[in-house]
Amino acid sequence: MIKLENITVRYEEKLVLDRFSLDIPARGLTALSGPSGCGKTTLLRALAGLARMESGAVCGVDPARTAFLFQEDRLLPWRTARQNIADVLPRSRRAETEKWLAFAELTAEGSSYPSALSGGMARRLALARCVALGGELFLLDEPFAGVDPERAARMLDRLRALNVPAVLATHQPQVLSACDRIISLDGPALRRV
Repeated sequence: MIKLENITVRYEEKLVLDRFSLDIPARGLTALSGPSGCGKTTLLRALAGLARMESGAVCGVDPARTAFLFQEDRLLPWRTARQNIADVLPRSRRAETEKWLAFAELTAEGSSYPSALSGGMARRLALARCVALGGELFLLDEPFAGVDPERAARMLDRLRALNVPAVLATHQPQVLSACDRIISLDGPALRRV
């Protein structure tokens, strides 16, 4: 079980998490649903150890063993799709690069630079790079933005087959419906509804 216990996070004067507590199962796909700006990204950042907390604790997560997909793709523009994935793999796993391109249905785009990819293709590449990195938990912020529903469903099936728990923030109804559980949120300050 992953636990957030009385987490408080503030950005200047804006209180985003105010003694917020939540239990998340450490298996399957957990979706965070709520309006833009309610604090879902801050919650993911707290789980990853990236948010400066005024108080509280996160238990059941080792930030060094998580893979985080930011809302921005953060692809290296001077590297091809294939190289963007290979760059996160240790030398002993570089042969997996094609597997991760296939995961994202980008096999034909391996030699393309990010500027030649559509927004949805770039998002799929960023997601493939994140899961290729590996770890014990995937934290995914809007992982299927710009991705058509059918392709997103196939990628969700592949993500589930990796047997690594994932917590993802999304607004997409088809993504929400494909997850094992949905945590509905509102805010700020973030609260469960």
